[in-house]
Amino acid sequence: MFRSYFKIGFRSLIKNKVYTFINVAGLSIGIACFILIAIYVRHETGYDTEFANASKIYRINTHVDVNGISNHYPAAHYPAAFDMVDDYPEVVNATTLYRAFYLSNVLPKIRYGDEVFEEEKFYLADSSFFSVFNFEFKYGTPEHAFDNSYSVVLTEETARKYFGDENPMGKMIQFQDTTAFKVTGVLKPHGKTHLDFDFLAHSKLMLNQLIGFRVDHAYLGLWYYSYVVLREGSSPAALVSKLPAFVRKYYPPRYTENNARLTIQNIRDIHLYSDFTVADMSVNGNIGYVYTLGSIAVLVLLIACVNFMNLSIARYSNRGKEVGVRKVMGAEKQNLVMQFLGESILVALIAGVFSILLVLLAVPVFNDLAGVQLGAIELLNAPTLAAAVAIMVGTGTLAGLYPAFVMAAFQPVRVLKGLHKSVGSKVNLRKVLVVGQFAVSLILLMGTLVISEQLGFMRNKSMGFDKEQIVTIPVGRVSTMRRDYPTFKNKLSALSSVKSVTTISHDIGQEALPYFPMKVEGMQDEQMLPIMYVGYDFLETFGISMSRGRFFNIQNPSDSTLAFVINESAAKGLNWGEPIGRKISFGVGGNENSEVIGVVNDFNFDPLRTKVGPLVIAFSPAQGNIAVKTNAGSYQQSIADITDAWTAMFPEVPFAHTLLNDALDKTYETEERLADVFTYFCALAIFVACLGLFALASFSAEQRLKEIGVRKVLGASETGLVLLLYKEFIILIVVAFVIASPLAYYFFDRWLDSFAYRIDIGPLTFLIAMAAIAAIAFITIGYQSINAARTNPVKVLRAE
Repeated sequence: MFRSYFKIGFRSLIKNKVYTFINVAGLSIGIACFILIAIYVRHETGYDTEFANASKIYRINTHVDVNGISNHYPAAHYPAAFDMVDDYPEVVNATTLYRAFYLSNVLPKIRYGDEVFEEEKFYLADSSFFSVFNFEFKYGTPEHAFDNSYSVVLTEETARKYFGDENPMGKMIQFQDTTAFKVTGVLKPHGKTHLDFDFLAHSKLMLNQLIGFRVDHAYLGLWYYSYVVLREGSSPAALVSKLPAFVRKYYPPRYTENNARLTIQNIRDIHLYSDFTVADMSVNGNIGYVYTLGSIAVLVLLIACVNFMNLSIARYSNRGKEVGVRKVMGAEKQNLVMQFLGESILVALIAGVFSILLVLLAVPVFNDLAGVQLGAIELLNAPTLAAAVAIMVGTGTLAGLYPAFVMAAFQPVRVLKGLHKSVGSKVNLRKVLVVGQFAVSLILLMGTLVISEQLGFMRNKSMGFDKEQIVTIPVGRVSTMRRDYPTFKNKLSALSSVKSVTTISHDIGQEALPYFPMKVEGMQDEQMLPIMYVGYDFLETFGISMSRGRFFNIQNPSDSTLAFVINESAAKGLNWGEPIGRKISFGVGGNENSEVIGVVNDFNFDPLRTKVGPLVIAFSPAQGNIAVKTNAGSYQQSIADITDAWTAMFPEVPFAHTLLNDALDKTYETEERLADVFTYFCALAIFVACLGLFALASFSAEQRLKEIGVRKVLGASETGLVLLLYKEFIILIVVAFVIASPLAYYFFDRWLDSFAYRIDIGPLTFLIAMAAIAAIAFITIGYQSINAARTNPVKVLRAE
């Protein structure tokens, strides 16, 4: 029996090649989207799940409000985690990580023999680290890796980089050519984790030297990734309820006065639920991104299933006599349901095979779009393939149930007379489904337009400083830069292609600045304020103007040590009507004679996601980056000249540079990716929806052939008939537009609220989306409408 069903189904598919192709194409795209995004979701939700105590390990995060601006840090003060162990019985273990030279762009220099590398991922860890995180060791043991100070554990990849395939245990590496570390362990590759390091070194003395003071009891500096382990059965909420009292007990007034608070975050949530003012230990994902892609996957698959239903009904309506004959010959309803359902599953399985091929082809493109690294191995494994087959069968069953039961319910007398083709309520259901398809497509298209417009707005918005023709050069790799900077600056300034040269400590407009405790005149407690270090020619290079007072001047030697410049927002936030001459100094190691000498106009020193806040600017001869303002139209020559000057002075350090304009664009890479994802999946959703529209147009034209024949006999023109058929579908698109517009406005207006500077969604966005969908629909149904209008009335009315 099943063999007979298979033969009949296969012959039907071969006989109706166009419908089969459309069905397979639509389902292939829908299933491929679903499988691909399902793999992505599984990948993103799988971080930090392989640690034995993952459910009990929590990171401490710090939140501080400064002058109305909320700052969120994935870190805490060094002693916080260990004081929690002492104060709270539910906390049984703790550890911290500190990235070497956290507050600068300096990269640690690691030497082994004649090999020297600059390493970005060199971390100092406590002796308790491997009792919290159970990494597996290739060489050494977690119990003894940090028995002694000046020990270092390497990842397997790092060990191979320095030592090849030999066992590196006991080997010595040099840190900054000043400190020797002994290799005491090599880690095996671990699963996905936010702990992104190459070196884990242990030395409390080294940590104190890098920070500049003893860290054991110092609640100063949010520079430490801090983790606690809760006792089995303990409630995280109970610990959270005690943290306000913990802050009041240990934290200095500069934090408590600024509404400082601590939260804890399970390590399994770090990758997807982290949105911090400063960079995290590794590049995180975004749970909103996961939800968005997951929703798109489900919607595209549902659209494909609806298309399958519509196409099946349109095709099966021509098989009504076959159903009637089978029923007259004794076929039961369940037999017909099984036959049509079997055909549906057969199509889904064929589509599934093609969908897997599409996934394999699409993985590289998707990796670029989503910023992940999915591999074929994540698809070609037994669990994934089993899930894929289940999706295929489920999709075939879901898409085939409705048409199977509709066809099986045909009455023999009616179908043999052709009365089953009369328009009824079933057509209205299919119209509802098409409206839903186009509503989804319109929402995606509107979202694509809104995101693209917001990105264009951010690219073109004035940030208060000049970002064109500026080349930034990182200088942290040159240990003698402070000494050599004046000479190097003079060399650059002498170039005809160079307009001005300065230094700046951070990547302006791209990253959040660090906050430091400052003693401020008129306020009893220290204030947490962001600090930027710059050179004398900062204003000229970046085109920033003074509001009042003056800037740092080389003719005033005290400016380099006893002067600060603030922005307008800082003057307002500190309630200084006249800020010039006001005393301000660092809370630690500051000179109480330091004062404000000038106020600059506000500019966006942080990304445009946040509004301009208070800023303190200090002088530094050479820190972070050198910024070079070049003359317009001389970019290639400027880079060549700067490269030659760099190579002449620092031949051992390769020249590296970035165009500020390009770097600022990369700041919004997440939004760029979201726009690309919406664009691609919007195109797929519209394409699949058009298949559904084609199905409904085909069905409608077939149902109305006799009506069209009568109208032609009565004198109707072909143009009039085409417009008559178009009218039906234009109404559906208008209904979809009415449904989609408020939903799109609600969702994307909320997304825009995450930006401090944003566009307003206007009616033009919706009208463009409507016009685009209408044009696509016009093309899609044109073939069917014109064919129907050209039908010879004699052929369709001769039996009447």
